Amino acid sequence: MEPVLTPLLCREARSLLDLDAAEVAFVARIPVALLETFEAGHAMPPTTVLATLRRIFERGGVAFTPERSKRGVELRACA
Repeated sequence: MEPVLTPLLCREARSLLDLDAAEVAFVARIPVALLETFEAGHAMPPTTVLATLRRIFERGGVAFTPERSKRGVELRACA
C-alpha cells in the first residue's frame, strides 16, 4: 500500500502554502521534530498523522498530483 503522504510531497505542500514546519506541526498537534524527521526521510509517522497532515494541506487548497506535475502538488483553483 502506498503511503498517504511522502516526505517529498509533505515538503512541497508546505512550501506551496508558505508555511514553516512549526506552523504545520502546531495545527497537526505533533512535535516539530517529528515533522522535520519525516520530511528528511528518517522516520515514518503513524498513518493517522500522515492522514492529518494531508488533510491540513488539502484544506489549505493543495491538490496532490504526482502523476500530473513534476512538483507533485499544485494549488486548486477557487470556484
